[in-house]
Amino acid sequence: MSQFGNGHRGTALTLIAAAAAVLIGSQMVFNVLFSGSIVASANTPDLADEHNLQPLQKAVSVSLVRPTGQMNAAVSTGQFEDLVRPTPVPTLAPTPAPAPTADPTPAPTLGPKPALFEAGIASTYGEGDGFEGNLTACGQVFRTMVVQVAHKSLPCGTTLRIEDTDTGRSVVATVTDRGPYIPGRIVDLSWGAFEQLDPTGPGLLNVNVYVLDQ
Repeated sequence: MSQFGNGHRGTALTLIAAAAAVLIGSQMVFNVLFSGSIVASANTPDLADEHNLQPLQKAVSVSLVRPTGQMNAAVSTGQFEDLVRPTPVPTLAPTPAPAPTADPTPAPTLGPKPALFEAGIASTYGEGDGFEGNLTACGQVFRTMVVQVAHKSLPCGTTLRIEDTDTGRSVVATVTDRGPYIPGRIVDLSWGAFEQLDPTGPGLLNVNVYVLDQ
């Protein structure tokens, strides 16, 4: 009876040892297969979807920890960045400064025309008649080419305008002497004054006399 019990006990121990060996072996095979599948899945870039057979992109883990270093600037993709670009400010051309305008020159105001003093004949003297260099009745040295006039009664230094009635030419001269003493003549002009009315030569002219000092 003891032999039979010992035989069964030995058989049980053998079975237990065999089962343990099988379990250990299975565990080792399972570990090898499981680690191999992990390595294969890590090396496989894309996984196939069971239903749609579309490649699944690898999941990208986003770190919730704020980086402490300097972040790289975002690369422009031409989509969102283009929408938020600031609108350029138009440049305005400089306005040219207005050109300075000259003030209009006022028209000269003409005074009232002097009243006619007398009209008559004008003559000339001093050209080769010996009066050159002599003293006049007003105490001045007579010069033939200096514009001056002789009158019978007007005060010395009176300014006259003598006008040729035929041509409209006129000359302004100062009374420096007395004369003329020939009837019909009202003024005697130096050659310098007479040639402004008639440059052709000595002679007689019909003139109007205006006093400018009054």
